[in-house]
Amino acid sequence: MSTSRNFSRELFSIDNGVSHIAVDLLKVLKDRYNYRKLSNLTGIPVSTLTRYLTGKTIPKGSKARRLLKNLILNLNTSSLISQFTKDGGIIDVSKIMFNPSMIKIIGAHIVNEFAGMKITSFMALDLLSIPLTSYLSTITSRHFYIITREPIPADSHEFFTIILNDSESIWSICYWVYFNQIKKRESILMISTNIPESVFFGKLIEILEKKNVEIVGLFSLIGSEEEFSRLPLKSGCKKYYILSR
Repeated sequence: MSTSRNFSRELFSIDNGVSHIAVDLLKVLKDRYNYRKLSNLTGIPVSTLTRYLTGKTIPKGSKARRLLKNLILNLNTSSLISQFTKDGGIIDVSKIMFNPSMIKIIGAHIVNEFAGMKITSFMALDLLSIPLTSYLSTITSRHFYIITREPIPADSHEFFTIILNDSESIWSICYWVYFNQIKKRESILMISTNIPESVFFGKLIEILEKKNVEIVGLFSLIGSEEEFSRLPLKSGCKKYYILSR
C-alpha cells in the first residue's frame, strides 16, 4: 500500500508527538473498555495505564511506540467508522472528520505509519481534512497550510491560486492555496479525505516544486492504489489510506 524513505530527522518527537497521541488514543479506548481489557490489549499493567490516563506520567521512547502500535493493532477502525454510515452504506465523511474521537484515532494511524520520516509541515487538501491536519500540527509542533475554494482574510500569509478550466462549464474553478513557506527546504505531508483530482494535484505539485518543496507523503481517508497511481507523485513519496473505495 505504501513506499517509504529514510530521513535523518524524525517526523514525530517521541516525547512530544508519539507519547501524547498514544495517550490520546488510550483515552478514547477507555470509553469503550475497562482497565483490565486495556491491559490485555496493550500488555501494560493496570497500575501503569492508570498513571498514563490520570496524567501522572506519560510513556516515552520505545514504550510510547509499543503502546501506540499495540493500540492500533487491536483497534477495529472499520467497525468504528461503520457507525458513521448513511442509509445504503454510504460513509458520512463529514461526521467522521468533525468527530474529536475519530480525529484522534485517524491521527494515531497517521503517526504510526509516517513516524521516522522527515516532515516539516502539513497541508490540508480540502475543507474536511483541516481538523485532522490541525490536530497533527498541534501535537507535533509543526506548521500546516490549507487549500480552499474561496478566499479567506489572511493578509499576513502568502497565497497563490490554481485555476482550472472545466470543459463542461463556462466557469473556471479556482483554488486558493495558503502557503507561507517556513523553511527553504520544506518536506510536506499532505492530508485529504479523498484522493485529489490528478489535474489539480499536478498543478499544485508543479508550483510547490518551484518553491523547493518536497512532497514526502500523502494520506487520504478514502482511496485506492489505482487512484494513487494517477497522481504525479515521485517514487519516494509514501502513500497511505485507511478505507478502500
